[in-house]
Amino acid sequence: MAKKSGRDGKNRRTRLSEAQLVQPGEGGARPVARELRKTDKANAVDLKQEYRYVIADLKRIAILAAAMLVVLIVLAIALT
Repeated sequence: MAKKSGRDGKNRRTRLSEAQLVQPGEGGARPVARELRKTDKANAVDLKQEYRYVIADLKRIAILAAAMLVVLIVLAIALT
C-alpha cells in the first residue's frame, strides 16, 4: 500500500491576510478610510507628471489597434 502524502488536510495550515483575521464586530478593525485620507494628503503627487509615459503608450496602442482593424477590413473585402 502507498504511503500517505500528507495532503489529507489534517496538518495543513491556511494562510490568511490581516483583513481575514479580523472578525466582524471585533474592536480590532482599523478604519481604513481615515488612514487613506491621511496618506493621500501627506503623499500628494502630481499624477500627470508621474504617469506621462502611460498616455503616450495608450496613444501608440490605439493607433496600432486602429491600423490592424483597417487591415482586417481591407483583407475581408479583398478576399470575398
